Amino acid sequence: MTGMTRVYLVSDSNIPVRYQNLLKKMDEMGARKVDRHVVHSQMLSRKLLVDGYANQRMYLLRTSQNDDLIYAVLGNEKTELSMKVDSSENGLDGPLDECCLLECGLEGSNILQQVEIYVPKSYGKFEGMQFAFGDFTIGICTFVCRGSTPTGLVVEIQYTPCSVLAEASQDKLLDELLLTIATGTETTPTANPADSIKKPIVNLLGLFDKVGLPPQYSLKHTAIQYVAAFNILRK
Repeated sequence: MTGMTRVYLVSDSNIPVRYQNLLKKMDEMGARKVDRHVVHSQMLSRKLLVDGYANQRMYLLRTSQNDDLIYAVLGNEKTELSMKVDSSENGLDGPLDECCLLECGLEGSNILQQVEIYVPKSYGKFEGMQFAFGDFTIGICTFVCRGSTPTGLVVEIQYTPCSVLAEASQDKLLDELLLTIATGTETTPTANPADSIKKPIVNLLGLFDKVGLPPQYSLKHTAIQYVAAFNILRK
């Protein structure tokens, strides 16, 4: 069973040091180290766009939690000049975005990648450690897209007792835990530690509904958050 899961972006001027500070904070809090936590992500773009679309992309995601499954997100950005709105930062939840989420085995992934209308454009990897802390499972990962230098930092928090979609107000529990973990780990102290924390998807429940995800939590709910994080950090 997968519990209520949220993925957060943590910004800092020195990602490698901030990452080590977060690992140390988990140790100080008494969290138990469980295993490595790895998420592979890839973006492919359609060679020839269909009329009416500014972008047509496919994202493939594979996690260490279940490496026999691949999550594919098809994201299309419509060209609607009459709406006069900017593109969304994550390419998924804007008014111009259309998206759907597929779960498939490795054979299905190979078929998707061999579809000749798409060409690989970008690859990224989230890699770090996973911890157990009471009812929570916490993953802390750096993000690498080009070269070997981390350019992003992600924290994933899963609350096991809650396995069904609830009101957005219940996010407050996870938000407060993240703030507790993040406070004091900054490489440059700030007046408000929350300023370095960002959610890759603002209206998460709205996006779940948009792609037709059921109320019961699964790795699909986590995967689409990582796709949004990847789409922001790869730029």
